[in-house]
Amino acid sequence: MTIKEFIRGNARIKKWVLAILFRRRPYQAKVRWYVWCFSVFPRYFKRGISWRSRLDLVPFNKFSLGSYSRIEDGVVINNGMGDVIIEDEVHTGVGCVLIGPITLHKHVGLSQYVRILGMHHGIDPDKPHHHHPSTKAPIILEEDVFVGTGTVIMGKKNGEPLVLGKYCRIGANSVVMTDIPAYSVAVGNPAKVVRIWNFTLKKWDKPASNDIIL
Repeated sequence: MTIKEFIRGNARIKKWVLAILFRRRPYQAKVRWYVWCFSVFPRYFKRGISWRSRLDLVPFNKFSLGSYSRIEDGVVINNGMGDVIIEDEVHTGVGCVLIGPITLHKHVGLSQYVRILGMHHGIDPDKPHHHHPSTKAPIILEEDVFVGTGTVIMGKKNGEPLVLGKYCRIGANSVVMTDIPAYSVAVGNPAKVVRIWNFTLKKWDKPASNDIIL
């Protein structure tokens, strides 16, 4: 049993550890100043991370940034719900929001103000929204995916990973809520596949059915 598993399995110890790590309400989603100084602040010295980005990181989940990747101004990264893994040569445009668990494979490109949300809130009308439990909804962007400006990518509510396949292209202001196949172009709300790469003819073809919503 790992230390992490031991703490999760003991309610009293878990409550005590969380009280040490996190600030009191109404800022309970943010770590205390001494945790920030030792586990978050040093990250800003890593090559590729803008000093004007916002790293909402917790010490018990992973955050990694690959070689030659770039976190631009105004980008928010939050690993409170799960790991945020960014591989080599990934670019995140100004104002993006990345909430784990998410994995961005190498050469992924995010244009400005893209939201990737690897979690869901409850919707019980008898409780305030900030009292609802959150659930993980993992998101994976495979190699060389490009996402247009203003797109929102939301993980699946059943908790299964949502996957954007290799070299797929997502049009600006789309809303993606389920898997997108590799070598395709998808646009709209909800996103529909409008082109698929034909490897034989070396051109983009329309899909067999435009009624498929992905």
